Amino acid sequence: MGALSEMSSSDIDTQVGDSGEVTYCYGHPKTPTKLRCSRCDRPICGRCAIPAPVGQHCPECVAEARKSTPKVRAALQANAPAVFALLAINVVLYIAQQVSFDVTEKLAMIPQAVDAGEWYRLITAMFLHASLWHIGFNMYALYLFGPTIEQAFGTWRFVAMYFIAGLAGSAASFAFPPHVASLGASGAIFGVLGVMLVYLYNRRAQTFIGHYLRNLLGLLALNFFIAFLPGLNIDWVAHLGGLIGGMALGYGFDRGMGATAKSPPALQLAAAVLVFGVSVALVVTGPFGV
Repeated sequence: MGALSEMSSSDIDTQVGDSGEVTYCYGHPKTPTKLRCSRCDRPICGRCAIPAPVGQHCPECVAEARKSTPKVRAALQANAPAVFALLAINVVLYIAQQVSFDVTEKLAMIPQAVDAGEWYRLITAMFLHASLWHIGFNMYALYLFGPTIEQAFGTWRFVAMYFIAGLAGSAASFAFPPHVASLGASGAIFGVLGVMLVYLYNRRAQTFIGHYLRNLLGLLALNFFIAFLPGLNIDWVAHLGGLIGGMALGYGFDRGMGATAKSPPALQLAAAVLVFGVSVALVVTGPFGV
């Protein structure tokens, strides 16, 4: 028996089959090969072969498999789609603000403009921010607390509470001194915190809930303390309006008799209408006193 010599992968590819018939790679017609796709049996050379758990696949089969494989969504997008969408909208509009100052000028909550009939600013101002730290803090708070409320009450209830509480914050900022132009998602986010405050309070007897409730109260107290520090220009009136609106919504939406217990639809609707109605009344009954 002769000595065995070393053989490269290209040497193996160029060998013929047992029957003596030469096969050629489907992707490289001039390259003879013994390899075949273990899925479709196409002849493939070493350059086309893609390793698979069993054998090797051709590029066509790999591409087809990728098309048919379900896309895995991010955890936040899958479990809290409204929070994910709100984060994205806020970031996109912040980028737009950096590109054009007109975005801020046309959409911010400017009391004189609202008094002149541009009521849409009470909502659009919720998606604008004054600086990188401003949007960073607000979006982090939304990311931290929003998913809990969305999962507890459902996406559409969360969206309703977010916008109604945000409107309450904007309306308070418009109706009460110091009557300055404002922007930011803080009113809506404080609304989410208000809902969570009621949600935790209703479950305070459960293990660890009392600890979380005390932490949340401490966080709110710290935030309002910071709001009064000189030079920061934080619209604490909008924060307070959103918080009170969120607490009212939480009281109306949550019975507090279980982890997923919700109030009857009539009570939920009554709470939403009440907070929305008071917010509209604050705006309609002006003047804002500038």
